Amino acid sequence: MTFSLFNKGRCTITDDLFLEIFWEDGRGPEDDSELLAIIEALDHLYDFSQPISKSLPYLTFQQAELLFRELKQMYGQFQLKKVAIAHLEGKSVVTEGEVYASPFLITEDYENLLLPLIQAILTRSEFANYSYQEKREYFENQIYPVYKQSMGLSDSSLPLFPVEGEDTLLTLSRTSHAPQVRKRAVSDINLGSVPPVSLRKVYLLLAFLGLLTLTSLVSVFYGFNQLSKQSEQLNYLYDKQKNTQLIISTKNQVDVFSRYFLPSYYSGKKEKLVDFLSSGDAKFTAPKEGILQSVILEKFSYDSESQKYTVSYILSVKREDKSSSIRLTFDVKSSDSSKYGFVVETEPRESDYLNTKN
Repeated sequence: MTFSLFNKGRCTITDDLFLEIFWEDGRGPEDDSELLAIIEALDHLYDFSQPISKSLPYLTFQQAELLFRELKQMYGQFQLKKVAIAHLEGKSVVTEGEVYASPFLITEDYENLLLPLIQAILTRSEFANYSYQEKREYFENQIYPVYKQSMGLSDSSLPLFPVEGEDTLLTLSRTSHAPQVRKRAVSDINLGSVPPVSLRKVYLLLAFLGLLTLTSLVSVFYGFNQLSKQSEQLNYLYDKQKNTQLIISTKNQVDVFSRYFLPSYYSGKKEKLVDFLSSGDAKFTAPKEGILQSVILEKFSYDSESQKYTVSYILSVKREDKSSSIRLTFDVKSSDSSKYGFVVETEPRESDYLNTKN
């Protein structure tokens, strides 16, 4: 396939800010088949406006986070040569004046891509000419809003920008602690100086306490609601990740099974199909006659609800000394009791691959 890494400069991302990815030599998707499989699986599972495989080396924040988490899951540790914030000026991609991290490390304790970029802008000499206030406003006013919108997060989910003068590594890794307030002892109070309390003040105090309690209850309810939404989002991402892993682990197996099935399908002999067909509608499949000359996998998808794989092949079939290009599509399902571990679930559907003009 022609990987879009070679389409550098033709960026179709419409977000105000996005990322440009630089791979280490020999570690890009054109060199690493496992990495390419991860990218293709993500494109199958998520309805991106522009697939990762066609937008690289440019990614939205959402695409980058999904890819980085899969790299962490698959490799444990993965290093990119450089990850840079980018924006469009006309049709040109510009990274000059934007923050970048080089190298960009994805390790077992990776949380999100914002933290390495914050670390870079506060510690790298290239950004030393910018004041602390300029760096903070750059993140909080430019990067954070686009990241939050791309990821569908709330402000509370974004990392706090470190306080000026604090150790950057310590600040980015620790949790915040509430300040300790010294409690004043009763013996510290001069009771003789306390004026008499009127009933009106008591009522006002009770009203204030009631309002404070109501506000606290509303805050707790809002926090619980946000937590529930985040839990639903995590469950959704977990299911997506499981499907990604399943596609990566079974794609080759389904492809091998299908390539065994195709010669039997074009043998013209019904008895050769018995071991390949399920007991459903597929059992009525009538074999075709022809000689297979080439087989190319065009599409591969998985439906988690029906637990079926849909495959589409482009075939060159010779019939009566004439070759034609055919698209053949059918469904496959896992079956422990079958001879090959899979069965064809639907009758194959043929269609012309090349459009012919009268």
